[in-house]
Amino acid sequence: MSVPAVPTARAAWWHAALVVLVVATIVTLVPLGPWRPAAEIVLFGLGLAGVRTALHRHRTPLVLAWRGLGLGLVFFALSCVADSLALAGILPGPIGAVESGLDIAAYAAMAVGALGVVRGGRRRRDRGSWIDTATLLLAAALALLAVRGDEHSLSADLVEVGIGTPVLTAVLLMVCAPLAMSRGARSVTTMALLAAGVLTIVGYGGRILVGDLRESPLLDPLPLLAVAALVLAGRHPSVAGRGRRPASEKDATASRVLGLGASLLISPALLVLWSIGHGGIGYVLGAGSSLLTAIALWRLMTLNREQERTRAALAASEARLQLLLDNAADVIGIVDSDGSIAYISPAVEALLGRPPAEYLGRNAFELADARDQPRLRTAVAAAGDSGGRGAGFVDTDIRVQHSSGGTRWVEMRISGRVAAVGIDGWVVNIREVTDRKLFEEELRRQATTDPLTGLLNRTAFSERLAAATVTIDPAAPPAVLFVDVDDFKTVNDTLGHAAGDELLVTVAARLTADVRSDDVVARLGGDEFAVLLTVAPGDRLRDVSDRLLTALRAPVELAGTTVSITASIGGALGAPGDTAETLLHGADTAMYSAKRSGKDSRALLDALPRQRSSQALDEPAH
Repeated sequence: MSVPAVPTARAAWWHAALVVLVVATIVTLVPLGPWRPAAEIVLFGLGLAGVRTALHRHRTPLVLAWRGLGLGLVFFALSCVADSLALAGILPGPIGAVESGLDIAAYAAMAVGALGVVRGGRRRRDRGSWIDTATLLLAAALALLAVRGDEHSLSADLVEVGIGTPVLTAVLLMVCAPLAMSRGARSVTTMALLAAGVLTIVGYGGRILVGDLRESPLLDPLPLLAVAALVLAGRHPSVAGRGRRPASEKDATASRVLGLGASLLISPALLVLWSIGHGGIGYVLGAGSSLLTAIALWRLMTLNREQERTRAALAASEARLQLLLDNAADVIGIVDSDGSIAYISPAVEALLGRPPAEYLGRNAFELADARDQPRLRTAVAAAGDSGGRGAGFVDTDIRVQHSSGGTRWVEMRISGRVAAVGIDGWVVNIREVTDRKLFEEELRRQATTDPLTGLLNRTAFSERLAAATVTIDPAAPPAVLFVDVDDFKTVNDTLGHAAGDELLVTVAARLTADVRSDDVVARLGGDEFAVLLTVAPGDRLRDVSDRLLTALRAPVELAGTTVSITASIGGALGAPGDTAETLLHGADTAMYSAKRSGKDSRALLDALPRQRSSQALDEPAH
């Protein structure tokens, strides 16, 4: 099944021209009588075709409005049928009443459709447009009073005409005013609807007038031409977009200013008209009022242009700022005074794995890793405020939670607390530094770790030993074991450096396996190792040294050869007042004592309240 083609803009103009041709034919060739309403039925049928196109081909969102307009055309067509019957002499009395009822129904349907057109796409009340429309209605009413004459003749004529025509005219004025005063480029559909409204207002509204104006032959074809404008509006492709974009509440354009200015000029114009019939100084007052109104309108239009330029500059500035935020690699956030996130830039999704909307309103401190939250709070307090109290801004590195469950390192710059329009909190700039932190950690590890065995090196061991000797508890003092592999040079020379390296790795593993997890094992260089027993109460120093000697005696396979290894161990027990240097020196001295005794032995230097001496050495044990 083929889908009907959507009418093009050119086709819409051709159909509207066809309707204009039909109107011209009716007005010039069809005389007044029964055939005139019959010809108008054809015209209203063409209008219904345009309404159907808007609803079913273009699928306009203003369904209710266009259905109302179509229903109005149906009632007008039925009214023409009744008019033809009445003119033909068929039940003229009852048919006349039916015709009037159909006309009123048509007015009501057209009014509903017209109101639907102007309200379409408005999400909120546009009070300004309705106030301006009411102003124009009042001005039109005053002008009508001036033209009609006295109040009694006006009331009598209004009764004769009925309530339908003035009500429809008023509603169409309410519709045309917002359409005419809307800001921005107008679509063909909008302009066609505006033209249809104006033609209907002038054509039907002319019935309210008196004298020759009411009987003018120029008024008769105007409502028929409105059908042509309606066909153009319904068949043009722009009807599909009418009502989709919400109308702006700030439509203070030049057309609106001119419309309101025209309504303001009604008063001085009426004053001049009154003076024509009654004399007096009304001419001067009217001219002065007109001049003041014109000056005020000129100034208002000038201010409006300046406002538009300012608004355009602001919009451009906001667009540039948003473009920068959307493409910035760093995350920019605003945190309210209560700690909740008020704004965060789109870059947060690349950093933490979730879109910005999911972070709004959350507590900013909760995004930090629990280990770093105290440091983050301290940094915020140190930043102070922008008024000069505090550092002004603070840089800190913290870990933040990623949506995948891991953590990322970020460098965070926190501004001093800002109290400005729309902001009461802190501006935060966040940059990911995970790679830098991992690199720093690797450099730190390399600087403190022996690359062959993975143990701490001499520098790191000295730092740990210094920390352990800051305060020494006599009941649980630290102790140091100095371990030197016996005859390592022989193994290195006979089996090669690779075998020697493998031997050192084996020694490191055996030393690590025979101490506690809170003890420290390090390679000081070459074949020298050190063990820090963080707590060595009682005989633990002696027990650990004996256990290490036993573990190291186990044979090891090196370069296809089974090798028996031994070591000389010296130990020193810490005492209050010892430093890292004295404790390490004592263990080194004890190790050389064990080496002199014949290797594969240990010598321990006990902690004494007096000065250390070589006599404090235990007898070497084998």
